Amino acid sequence: MSVILRTLALPLVALALAACPSTAQPPAPSTAAAAPAGPRFDVAIDAPARGTKGGSGEARIVVSPRAPWHVNLDYAPKLTITPTTGVEFDRVEQRADQAARFDADGLAFVLPFRMQDKGAKHIAGELHFAMCANDACAPESVPVDFTVDVGCDTDTVC
Repeated sequence: MSVILRTLALPLVALALAACPSTAQPPAPSTAAAAPAGPRFDVAIDAPARGTKGGSGEARIVVSPRAPWHVNLDYAPKLTITPTTGVEFDRVEQRADQAARFDADGLAFVLPFRMQDKGAKHIAGELHFAMCANDACAPESVPVDFTVDVGCDTDTVC
């Protein structure tokens, strides 16, 4: 009879242990690199505050990565400007091959324009690019937004 008890006791002990809460340690955190916290980049728009009717101007849009981030060279950046009444652009869309700078350390587009009418001219658009750090990459979209106050030259009748 003792053989029968031992035969039944082993499965019962295994079943009882399976029903008890585990005292095992939680799994170790993943060793995969996480995306660094905080801002990934800075954007600066250098544009004239004032202009002259019939004159030309130029805005420079610059993206500067913050360490440990860098510009993703495998993601083609694109600058798109919304047409603005009274302002003429050479191109309302620029891509990587038209960038003034496109390398891991920064991205820059130059936006030339001509002012056709006087008054405050609001120029807006969108800049698309991507940033990477360690094993993380992030597509980005930032607004491009500035105003040029267009007036008359003293020698020109408006």
